[in-house]
Order: sequence, then structure tokens, then C-alpha cells
Amino acid sequence: MTQYRVVDAIADWLEQLGVQHYFGFAGGAIWPFMDALIDHPEMEGIQAKHESHAVHMADVYFRNTGRLAPVLVSKGPGLLNAVGAVASAMHDTSAVLVIAGAGSTHVMGKGGMQELYYKGFEDAVSVFRPVTKGSWMVMRPDTVIDVLNYAYKTAVDGRPGPVFVQVPFDVQLGAVELTSDALELPSTRTVSSRLRGDDASIAAVAELVRDAERPVILAGGGTKHSAGAAEALVAVAEQLQVPVATTLTAKGILSEEHPLSMGVVGRSGTDMAAAATRDADVVIAVGARFSDNHTSNWRKGLIYDVSHTKIVHVDVDSQEIGRNFPVAAGIISDAATFFNDLAASTTGAGGRWSPWLEKIETNRRTWLAKIEPVLHSKSDPIHPGRLCYEIGEALGPDGRVVIDVGDVIQYAEPYMTIRRGDAWQINAGMAEMSWATSGILGAVAADPRRAAIALTGDGAFNMASQILATAVEYQLPAIWVILNNHELGIERKGSDTAYHRTHAWTRFVRKDTGEPYNPDYVKLAEANGAPGEHIEHADDFAPALGRALASGQPYVIDVPIDLTIPTFFTEGVDRAYPAVWASSYPQHSSLRVAQS
Repeated sequence: MTQYRVVDAIADWLEQLGVQHYFGFAGGAIWPFMDALIDHPEMEGIQAKHESHAVHMADVYFRNTGRLAPVLVSKGPGLLNAVGAVASAMHDTSAVLVIAGAGSTHVMGKGGMQELYYKGFEDAVSVFRPVTKGSWMVMRPDTVIDVLNYAYKTAVDGRPGPVFVQVPFDVQLGAVELTSDALELPSTRTVSSRLRGDDASIAAVAELVRDAERPVILAGGGTKHSAGAAEALVAVAEQLQVPVATTLTAKGILSEEHPLSMGVVGRSGTDMAAAATRDADVVIAVGARFSDNHTSNWRKGLIYDVSHTKIVHVDVDSQEIGRNFPVAAGIISDAATFFNDLAASTTGAGGRWSPWLEKIETNRRTWLAKIEPVLHSKSDPIHPGRLCYEIGEALGPDGRVVIDVGDVIQYAEPYMTIRRGDAWQINAGMAEMSWATSGILGAVAADPRRAAIALTGDGAFNMASQILATAVEYQLPAIWVILNNHELGIERKGSDTAYHRTHAWTRFVRKDTGEPYNPDYVKLAEANGAPGEHIEHADDFAPALGRALASGQPYVIDVPIDLTIPTFFTEGVDRAYPAVWASSYPQHSSLRVAQS
């Protein structure tokens, strides 16, 4: 039997698991981990400049590969820096394994440097429990592989999500013996089958489809986590000739050039998609949460009207089914499996909805005519809608775009054409600024041959501009397109609409001169060792993007945008939030506040 340290066993476990990359940041509490990984050069370690960036990279890495890339962080502030990013992964269904160090068990509870001892000894597990699928501390050297296998299973089974495992310093260095030829891997503990709706439930959905006059399929972000779902969605939509809308996170799961695609439905989706979901008598929603932005804050009749629309809600997570709307059928099923079952149970039911499809097509022509002037706008500085459109056209068959948070979403959602599901990644749930700015490197590490563009605002980029140093250090050829408007555009426009004035924080202004302020992003790129360009004229953007894509280097494109362009909202929809406690909000509910 071979005797070695716990960290050696963990490093071997990672290698046998097939891990190719890991992310994180050095710290005293993980020195043993770092020492063990020196002996595993086949796994490339990418050190971010901040722990949250490392988690974002691992998050995007999983979205691109379906594989876990561990994140190693130290104790105290090191692991606390990762909390927000872990919450983002949790809210957006992305599997991340965070492994943290801790002080030695000998001194726990003594309040040593960086110990979270305020409510008990080393209590980081309690911090991570609300924002993960599972959170554990390993207290015995001989249980570490068992805990990691269970953590892995938890992260990837069903609805994916992040997990947290903390290993004290002395446990990391504990001597263990290998009792068999190889370490046990999570493949021996994980679920190999897919969730599937029962025959009666599928038959009930088939009956709803046959009786429908205005059916719509809604593909949500969960469909992206189901192998084969994109192909199964195309097959069932074409068989039935039913129009398809997507949520923001699933944009492109059905090519937006497909004749049955209506694009994204939601607060800033296409007019044609919202018109269809409002009028539909049956909506078959698969892997969708019916979130606030998607439903326009659940207000009756803006995106959905459940007084006349029957909703079929399909998800692997039973807790999401019926959370926000009543359902005619709630089915726990894998997305691809459900689409295939629906196709098998509705053979011969297609082609019945010609008047409905004619109406959809009329709305499509109206929508395309509406946005045509935007896509080819000649205004200088560039219209952000044109910029987003040109990014979509530049992606090619294999390119990817990662969308940051802010007004940039409201431009990319309606104006950018996405032709495959994995070409579009977004952090719409927790909506953490700088997620794309830093997470883009996870996409590039996963496959540096595929173009990867981070579309970000100046506010989000300013939060994580040190990502340029990481990109140059590891030669990760990401491209950052920065919408430069010297403000937090969505905050300024929203607060101005609500209160008719704005706080100084919404704009970036030098106190001494009163002039708009941002760093010189080209010089910032060059200072980090990357090329950059500043774009003044709309016609210069596409050529600059072409040069960036051809460069094979980290690249920054600084693009001042037309400040007169308002936030885009779907026709008839606005950003209104419930603000009057004494009045009920116009959403589906059984009760209303009584009015005297």
C-alpha cells in the first residue's frame, strides 16, 4: 500500500477525474494543495487576480465544457471573496467546485488570523450554505475522497450548481494509505439515468397540444444543460410546426434564423415573442423559471396572461415548477427526454395551426422592419444596437459571446442574432457586474481556438480590469468590447425615469473639472501587454472587431456609444417595480390588499 498526504490523494483524484484546468489564488492555508499540484503539470492552474474572478472563470468553463474546473482559495478573506461569484453560479445553474483551506484543527476556535470564529469555530461552511447546493468541512483525512465524490455528485446531478468543501491545514497534510489500485471516482456514485415524465403526464400534455389553437414552446436556460436538447427541440418544433420563444439565458438554443424562432421573450425581448406568449392558449415551458425580467415582474397581460393561457411546466427541479404561475401540467423531466417524448406522443398532430403561424409571421415582418434602421444605423457614435448586431454577425459558426450586466443586456437581447445555444452565455439570475469581464477567460481556457468576446459596459469593466493582466500572463486571447458611456447607464436611466433626478454615482465625472471620466482603455490594455483600439465612428467598429478576432491575442476595443439611445423595452413593457405597499401589484395572486 502507498502512503501519501491527503493533498496528494486529492490531486490524484482530480487527475483521474480528467480535470484539465483549475483556477484560484494562492494563500497560506492552501500551500499543501499547491505543493501537491506541482507534481501534476498535466493540469494547468490559472491564477486570477481576485478570487471572485477565479469562480467566474470556472463558472463559464463549465458552461462551455460541461466539466468541473476546481477553484482553490485560502481561508478568511480569500474564501469570502468568492461568495458573490458562487451565488451567481448557483442562481444560473452552473456547477463549480470550490475547495478552500482552513487553519489547523488544533487551534480552531481560538480566533487566530483569518478564522471565522464569531459564531463558532471556523464557520465558513455556514457562509456558503445558502449560496451552494452543498457545503462541507472535512475533519478526517480518510474521508476526504468520500466527501469530494459526494460534492461532485451534488454539483452535477439534476440541476447543476456550485459546492464548497473546506479542508483544514493539518487534514491536508494527514498521511493516508491507498487501499486499492485506484481512488474511487464520482462515476461510481452519480446518477446515470435521466429524469422522465410518466406516461400519463406526457399523454396529458399531448392532449393539451392537440386541443390548442395557439400553442407556443418556451425553451428556458435549463435546456442548455440537457445533452441533445437543442436537436430534440428542433425536431419537435418542426414536427408540430409550433413557434418557439426562449428565455434570455437560452437565447439561440434554436437558431434565431430558424423560421419557427421568435427570439427571446421578456422585458427586452422581441415584440413578436411577447405578442405570441400573451395570446397563446398553451405554453409548453421547458427549463424556465418565469423570472421577473422574463415576465415583466409577473404582471398580468404584459408577457403572459394565465387567466386564458394554460402552462405546461417541465423542469428537473420540482421546486421551480409552479413557483410563479399555476400550471395545467407540472412534469419533472430532463429537457431532451421531454422533447423526444412529446414528439413521440403527438405524431400526426402538426400542421394544424396555419392561422396562428400566419399571425406569427406577420408579427415577425413587423419586428424586422422595426429594428432594420437600428441594425444599420449610421449615427456617430455607434448605436449600441448596431454594435450588438455586428458582434453577432462576426461570431461565425464557432464563436461565443459572454454578456455582462447593465444596459448592454437590453441591447444584445433584441438586436444580436444568435445561431446556436453555446454561442451565448449570460449571468441573468444574480446579474453580477463584471461576471463576463472576468469569466470570459474560462471560455478561452476551455477552448482557445474558438473566438470569445466579452460584451461589457465601462462600469462592469472598471470592476475587473485587472483581468487583462491574467489574460496576458496566460496568453488567453479573449476580446473585450467596452460600451463606453461614462455612466452606469441602466441605473441612470432607471432612476431618472422613476424619480426624475439621478444621484451622482450613476455617472463617472472628475470632481475637479466636472468632465466625464474613464480610464484610457487602450493605454490600460497596452500597459498590461495587450493591444487595444478606440473607435469613434460606427463604420470602424466591424473592421476593428475583425482585427481583434484575427490577432490571436487578448484585445480591447473601446467604443463610445450614442448617449441619446434609451434602454430598449419590448413594446408595451417597462421597468416598473411594485412600490406602494398598500396597493396590490397587478400579478397573478389569490388575494388583494383590501381598499378602504
